[in-house]
Amino acid sequence: MTIAVLVVAVMLSLHRYDTPLTTKHQTDKQLASALQRQRALYQQLIGMFREDSPLSSINPQFMEPDAAVNVSRWQQYRQLFTLLSLDGGMREWGRGGVMFIQSVMTIAGTTSTKGYVYRPQNPLPQYADLDKAAVDLPDNTVAYHKVDENWYLFYLKSH
Repeated sequence: MTIAVLVVAVMLSLHRYDTPLTTKHQTDKQLASALQRQRALYQQLIGMFREDSPLSSINPQFMEPDAAVNVSRWQQYRQLFTLLSLDGGMREWGRGGVMFIQSVMTIAGTTSTKGYVYRPQNPLPQYADLDKAAVDLPDNTVAYHKVDENWYLFYLKSH
């Protein structure tokens, strides 16, 4: 699946199901620090997500495919999303990758999304600082910042 197709899929799922919007993304430093403190909870979510195949996307308002998990399991996801402040939940990202959507913002018709990606395929382009890169990033682009071996921050800008 190409990046363009993934960008469109993420944006459609965010808007289609009224993912809560935020007024400001956390900085790279804040997100990296939160990941280090809460890594065990993210690993727990990854395990759950993989166990619940064919689940491809889940957030507090919806899941794809519909009814992929029972109500009790969905509640477990919701509790972890709340603890981790994952407003947009999580979804598959490429082959074997998992995207965690921490925040979504819309300003003047441009939507931006920021969060984490675990084991993305070919995570390009990479930047030293997503906060600075975001200003000049072209529409429909995903930018990455490596946090450690398998973890990246991502910033998605779409119009």
